[in-house]
Amino acid sequence: MNIRVVIADDHPVLLAGMEHMLAAVADIQIVGLADDSTGMVDVLATQQVDVVVADFSMPQGRYGDGIALLHFLHRRFPQVRRLVLTGVENPRVLRSIQEVGVDVIVSKTDPHLHLEHAIRCAMAGQPFLSPVIKRLLEQMPAPGDATAQGTLTKRESEVLRMFAEGSSVAEIGERVGRSRKTISTQKMSAMRKLGLARDGEIFRYAISSGLVQASQVARSNAGDDDA
Repeated sequence: MNIRVVIADDHPVLLAGMEHMLAAVADIQIVGLADDSTGMVDVLATQQVDVVVADFSMPQGRYGDGIALLHFLHRRFPQVRRLVLTGVENPRVLRSIQEVGVDVIVSKTDPHLHLEHAIRCAMAGQPFLSPVIKRLLEQMPAPGDATAQGTLTKRESEVLRMFAEGSSVAEIGERVGRSRKTISTQKMSAMRKLGLARDGEIFRYAISSGLVQASQVARSNAGDDDA
């Protein structure tokens, strides 16, 4: 029986390379290709799909990307196995992918030959981490470990903590007596060092690193909902 696959990646060369490689595999059938979440969901909604190979970072598209997209796929298409393809090297972001139930992750820096095996594992419901992903996760410090925040300056950690607790960039500036531009620069610098691409990932990092408690983030999100 063929494994029906849809592949979504916003890098045309990589997408074409995966299509070419998998087209030579007799029992893997590519039923659709997409360069954003909109195209991917359109295929999932109209075709019978067993495994979706999704790039973790696809900023364009109606359904977003990252953790939010993985949650959406699970809710909307629970029968489809999810395989994440990513260039992310931040262990905490990789751990967050696992925490939403995705246990097949392949690094874009690993040889493409791992993709075929990963698809078979996803189809069988078996976990698989490509060599680079496995190594990165093994390097992840325990929550609250000082090395997790060692690359951040004191002010960068302070900005992330207050942002995760629900303060806006402007509010943080007022509280600490620095300009909005300075706070924004420190926030972006911290995100770059940690490999965080979106504001939502700050909350997950803040909890997993012990920077804030989950209850604090929950309260800040509730406050946003009430506003």
